[in-house]
Amino acid sequence: MKAEQKILPDSDTLIEAAAEHFVVTARSAIAKRGVFYVALAGGSTPKGLYQKLATSPYIEQIDWARVQIFFGDERCVPATHDDSNFKMARLAMLDHLPIPAENVHRMPTESGDAAEVATRYASTIKMVMEDNPFDLVLLGLGPDGHIASLFPDTPALDVTDTLTTSLFVEKFQSWRVTLTYPVINSARQVIVFIAGEAKADIVRDITSEAVSGLPVQRLAPTGDYYWFIDQAAAAQ
Repeated sequence: MKAEQKILPDSDTLIEAAAEHFVVTARSAIAKRGVFYVALAGGSTPKGLYQKLATSPYIEQIDWARVQIFFGDERCVPATHDDSNFKMARLAMLDHLPIPAENVHRMPTESGDAAEVATRYASTIKMVMEDNPFDLVLLGLGPDGHIASLFPDTPALDVTDTLTTSLFVEKFQSWRVTLTYPVINSARQVIVFIAGEAKADIVRDITSEAVSGLPVQRLAPTGDYYWFIDQAAAAQ
């Protein structure tokens, strides 16, 4: 399934459009089902979105007590480490929201055992969400085509029997934990954020089908699927 592309003039406009879209999606889920399940992404563009959501008028438009926040992937570092996606999201948004602490579900990476973290996080997802899908999964796109911590040529790409998996990423020499394709693909909505001239080459390769089999190309969401992309990345 190809994504519907929302091409914005620049990253600031992209972030504003994404914030408005996030609010609409959250309000709709809460109105229909009483809860909004969302998986956050790391990266600079998602960080800009989180900072925007923590400001007026967006912050007042969501009943944050009905939002359940998860993470799409995480590095196996302490929650206080500068490389932690949780720390980034906490400083950018979570510390500023009227959201109960028990509604924020970070990966328990302080144990340092990636496989154990993955198992525990899968149990948390099942306990909180039961059999419900995510209402929204946010993803960034790496210059190598990776999404979440689903990197090219890693065993994580082929994991289909668990909600989460762990992997060692050679080029970063780091252990990661990530949601797997079945969880992402079953979400009611998936958004990939792509911004900046540095992403133009990978976007061109993907859209022209000059390459195949990249992690982002293996996405097959059953719900709504969007790319929020700025003109620099779209090479327009």
